[in-house]
Amino acid sequence: MEHVPVLLEATLSMIQPAPGRTVYDATFGRGGHTRAFLEKGARVVALDVDPAAEMSAKQLEAEVGADRFHFHRVNFSEMESVMKEEGPADGILLDLGISSPQVDQAERGFSFQQSGPLDMRMDSTQGTTAADLVNNLSEPELRNLLRDGGEDRDPGKIARAIVRARPLATTVDLATAVCRATRPAHPGIKHPATRTFLALRRAVNREGEVLQQALAAVPKVLRTGGRLAVLTYHSAEDRVVKHWIRDHAEEEKREMGMAFGQPNPERWVKALEEEIPSEDEIAKNPRARSARLRGAERLPEGSK
Repeated sequence: MEHVPVLLEATLSMIQPAPGRTVYDATFGRGGHTRAFLEKGARVVALDVDPAAEMSAKQLEAEVGADRFHFHRVNFSEMESVMKEEGPADGILLDLGISSPQVDQAERGFSFQQSGPLDMRMDSTQGTTAADLVNNLSEPELRNLLRDGGEDRDPGKIARAIVRARPLATTVDLATAVCRATRPAHPGIKHPATRTFLALRRAVNREGEVLQQALAAVPKVLRTGGRLAVLTYHSAEDRVVKHWIRDHAEEEKREMGMAFGQPNPERWVKALEEEIPSEDEIAKNPRARSARLRGAERLPEGSK
């Protein structure tokens, strides 16, 4: 399936790319959002750890020139180090989903729809694989991983089934073990292994930790008046982003039982209106169904 950028118009409206502005596409993927930013006249600095993303980026740089577009093969948690070379950002996009080509390539191991190795690494050249986790973690460790990373409804039962089915080598092996512990897969209904695959992908790529590091870097990278946009695709990461914006946008902090709040010393952004895909967009791009766009704008100094 061709990769279609999610909530593209809403993202453009939130980021406001234009000539003279620098936008960080911190999760480049296959460059759909980047191309739209470039079409609006912005200069784009892109980040991604995926070797396939780097290949797409080199093609794009050849098309538009290094003065308009520059790619760094690093994790988006390293924005601050990139900023020291590229300068501050007028806009930052964090698209926390995986691209359609990543899902569709069986050898990447992200999908239970086709058989492939249990890999799931965004950077396929290094690091722990999903196979390492499912075959080596203890049952309690697996249970905690499934509960915390994918919010599986019965993580204990699934963890037990995975341990009994070892060794697991392919995505089909894992999906089959999950179905045996829960229910068979049926067309038109969410696959029972969806949350299990999500939890493992998040663990393999340390997605929760990386997101926290990236958000911590934003105030060091984003200019005054600059805008952050974050696309989330599941409740765990959306909660993190929602709470981060709230914590830095609220004018007052109020403790439980207090009638009046105190000025929020951590306030430096204003929250922007969140967006979700329309039914029309979901019909055209079903993978957009769970997406949610949140954003914040950096306030002028001294406006707390």
